[in-house]
Amino acid sequence: MKPIVSIILTSYNKPNSIVKAIESVIKQTYTHWELFIMDDNSNEETVKIISSYLNDPRIHYFNSQIKENERYKSTRYATLINEAILKTKGKYISYLTDDNIYLPNRLKVMVNFLAQRKNVDVVYSEQRVIYFDQNGKCVKEHIRKAQGVQYRAAGRVDHCSVMHTRKIADLVYKKYGNYWNDDPQYWLNGDAAFWNRLNELQPFHPIPQILDVAWKFPESFQRLNANVPKNIPNGTLVRGLSNEIYLIDQQKRRLISNEMLQKLNYKIERIVKIPDPFLFKYEEGTPIDENIFLEPEKIPNQRLIKAKDSPSIYLIQNNKKYHIKNINVFKQYHFKVDDIVILEEDMISKIPDSNQTIDSVNNTKSILPDGVLFKCNSQFYLAFNNRLHSIEKDVINRLKLSVNDAIVMHPSLLSNYDKGEPFSWVKKSLFVK
Repeated sequence: MKPIVSIILTSYNKPNSIVKAIESVIKQTYTHWELFIMDDNSNEETVKIISSYLNDPRIHYFNSQIKENERYKSTRYATLINEAILKTKGKYISYLTDDNIYLPNRLKVMVNFLAQRKNVDVVYSEQRVIYFDQNGKCVKEHIRKAQGVQYRAAGRVDHCSVMHTRKIADLVYKKYGNYWNDDPQYWLNGDAAFWNRLNELQPFHPIPQILDVAWKFPESFQRLNANVPKNIPNGTLVRGLSNEIYLIDQQKRRLISNEMLQKLNYKIERIVKIPDPFLFKYEEGTPIDENIFLEPEKIPNQRLIKAKDSPSIYLIQNNKKYHIKNINVFKQYHFKVDDIVILEEDMISKIPDSNQTIDSVNNTKSILPDGVLFKCNSQFYLAFNNRLHSIEKDVINRLKLSVNDAIVMHPSLLSNYDKGEPFSWVKKSLFVK
């Protein structure tokens, strides 16, 4: 009997591409395989497509039934892989994702390589990487080369390009108590964390041949996660893979309809797409719907409001209204007239008054308006709770803020404000041990 290859395919809400991923396994010239589709509680469309392939006895399906608000607690694909390895029986283990395909001879080439080299337990191949835009058009591609024997494979080898023996996986398990490290800090590079474990035992041996193709769609995790800070600032409009839109307000996610986006003068182009696990880690708050006009104190923060026949303009902050001193202050903070929400006078009166005025930035006794971007020398800061939080330019762009709207702050004023936790995107480096 030829040795069985156990293929672990992790899946989440990619109905269009998972078809091709599964088909690429079925079309392998090497037929002694078992496929474990580890689905992370995908939508009905994705599950229906997967179910259509379950008449093949080599294909096994498992649904995690994970709850949305539990996703962020572990690196989900690593968790699913760990569960799958325990179910498999193959001599060799290989990986696949729902946005990747194997070329037809992929398994045959790798099995032959390992069978002919008894002292080798890990192999990897070259990979074609193709990037697509929102319209499904290929915008660029490149080849990830097999650059020799890898003693530090982390960051250099994609997990869909690897095959390893069960023997070396079991040695990892014996040492660490699991296979892949599914700590949530490894969302972006879970394979790199596992490669480090494998590299403690053996190097990765190259096959200088393209054997798989990776598709990078706009909704790919790596692209959605890029430059999103650990904590998303209040006032950010976000959405995950579904069409539902939320506002991060007081560090809760508040569902908001397209109609309310218009009524509250939000800009559709300001919506930031983020990975679902990071979206659903925020507790769900009160929906932003017509009921907020009955309970004005539930109007979201960082909205400019005024009564139709009144010159007074307020900024809602900390669920209270702050009076903007005058038109010069309004302009200094680069507030826009088009953003002002017109309310009835009696509605405005129901919003708690802060009894504070937003004055010029030069007046250090005045409170800083939340969500305003400042620049001092070459460093940017975002104001919240009268603190300045440093923020990187790449993060500013990712959150669809504009560096051109940043208010220049003189260095002499900077020391007058407390500093908060930076809004930074931290990628844990696993490239060097």
